[in-house]
This record gives sequence, structure tokens and C-alpha cells, in this order.
Amino acid sequence: MEESIFSLSGDELNPMINFSSIQKKWGGVLTENNFRLNNPEIGKVESVFFKYIPGMTCGFTSIKLKKSFVYNNHSKDGEKFISLRIGIPGTFQSNHQSEVRIKKSLYLYNSRQSFSIKYPKNIEMKWYFVRFPIDVYHLFADENEKKIFDLINNDKPWFYYTILDHKLEQILLSLESYENQPELIRGILLSKMLEIFTILKTYTSKGEFNNIVYNVHQDDLNMMLQLKEELLQDLAISPNIKEISKSLGMSESKLQRIFKKVFKVPILKFFNEQRLIEAKNQVLFSNKALSEIAFELGFNDLTHFSKRYTEKYGERPSATRLNK
Repeated sequence: MEESIFSLSGDELNPMINFSSIQKKWGGVLTENNFRLNNPEIGKVESVFFKYIPGMTCGFTSIKLKKSFVYNNHSKDGEKFISLRIGIPGTFQSNHQSEVRIKKSLYLYNSRQSFSIKYPKNIEMKWYFVRFPIDVYHLFADENEKKIFDLINNDKPWFYYTILDHKLEQILLSLESYENQPELIRGILLSKMLEIFTILKTYTSKGEFNNIVYNVHQDDLNMMLQLKEELLQDLAISPNIKEISKSLGMSESKLQRIFKKVFKVPILKFFNEQRLIEAKNQVLFSNKALSEIAFELGFNDLTHFSKRYTEKYGERPSATRLNK
């Protein structure tokens, strides 16, 4: 049976316009700072958003849909904007929605970048966002942020992705704790978005701000972001490059070339890095035994896990947990 999908095309910079379009098609209640939809055929959508200085919007959106939904974002040639999403912000066209275990991620991109995001059915998703003109960034940037400053001022379409490390995970947990405090959430939301940019600045100083894609074709970007989601579905299973290239109808060398264009490293190295980031998040934020974490993430045994973890983070996982 063919999957039932509904879609919307537009420009995400003004949420009121998009929510007005959704309201006209499927109903819902739209106010100055909130949109709520509970449609028996479509599902549930709730978004809270606040305007700050001119052109700057922060908010968060949660959804659980009964049909898959595709949002097609079109680039614009007018005023340059920056957008950031953090949380579970969509799968960028994954084909295996019933099997997806979507990882928390951060996406940063400019208004020149076109893309399509697919929101799968029957999966609860939530993400936080901020959008602002590049002139606004100059109000809170400093002279030590050259790499981010140059990126944001770049006229080419660009896109940055990272899975959440423990610092970004902590911000997400903090934001969730303030959602039901209306007298605080507006200010906390803005402060945490600015904190994220401060963390990204530390990535540049450590040489970790690498997953930046310039002027990539929308089809290639969607394909590699889809592949990324599929790689992260089960971190216990190492990717089979031959099978992936066959499923995508391209040679292994072409596959690796396009993947490296987007993520700057070969597929297996990317997978292993993401696995260790997830490992540290679980060490810090879960009560699982270290042996259970090692098993779930596909390490041969606890010794193997501890060795790889120590190579990346400079301490054993037991020390990380002891000092958290």
C-alpha cells in the first residue's frame, strides 16, 4: 500500500505564514505566539514562538502525526537569515519511517539553502529553533568568532550538522524543564539559543566545526542526510558500504565522495565518531551499566569499549560517570 503523505512548501522564516497555510488546509488555532492542531486525520501539532528584536524568532515545536508530512523549504534571494534547529527536527527524507529511531541533532543553515524535511507518522518529535537576519548575529558575536562569523556572512548556500554531544544535550534538558513555566520560557529560550552559539565557537577553536557543506545540490544533500539518519538508526550495526552503494545505485567511490562532501569524513569514520558521542551521552545521562551501553552500541566487550572511549575523551567511561 502506498504511504499517505501530505506536504507544504514555503519559507520557514515567518512561522505565522506557514501556520496560517496549515490552518486553512487542516484547521487548528493560531494566536500571536502559539499554534495548536489536533486533527483526527492529520494528528497533533503544537508550536510556541516568540519575536524579539526585528526579524528574530525563537520557539519550539512538538508533533505526532497520523500521516507522514513533507515540508519543502525554498531558498530566497532577499535578506540573509540564519536558522538553527536542535532536538528531533525531522528526518530529511528517510525512506524507512516505520523503523526509524531518530537521533537528536543540531542543524544550522542559511536562507540560501533549499531542502526537504520529512516528518514520519506515529513518532513523537520535538525541536527548538531560532531564526534571525545576519545583522542580528553581529549584536551578540565577538571578534574571536571569526570562523562562525565568516560562515554566517557567506553568500553561498551552506548547511552544518552535528549530533548532540553532552554539552548540547544538557541545554536541551534545561529547555525542557522550563517549557511549562510561561513567565520564564521566553527569556530562557533566547539565552539558551545564544549559549548554543557560544558552544559552537568552542568547536571552532578545537577544530571540531567541520560538518559544513557549501553550495551542495539539494538532491545530494537530501540523499546524504537520509543516509545519515539510516546509519544512526542502530549504532550496534556497522555500515556495509557495498550494500549502501548498491541500494543508492552508485559506485562505492562516488558514494564516499558525496558523503565526504557533506560530512567531511568517510562513512565508517563518521559512524564510529557518532557512536562514541552517543556513548558519552549515555554514560552521563542514563543509569545503564557501562557493559549494557557497550553492548547496545556494538562494542565487542567492555574492554574494547573502554579503550575506544579513552582514546577519544582522555579518560575511561567509569571516570566520566564518577565525575558527572
